[in-house]
Amino acid sequence: MSINADSDKRIAALDAALAKGISDVEAKRTMPAEEVFDRLEAKYRKLAEGQALARPHSHD
Repeated sequence: MSINADSDKRIAALDAALAKGISDVEAKRTMPAEEVFDRLEAKYRKLAEGQALARPHSHD
């Protein structure tokens, strides 16, 4: 495959990804990053707390 064909393929993939993103925004299938971060923080905090409770305690 030539460099131009590979480059054209990558540009087409980028164009498709951008079109999907624009479509998602127009259809309101997005949420603010702040909400996403808050949900992820709560999820991983809960997981970390569960792991802390499951660890055996050291009795040195």
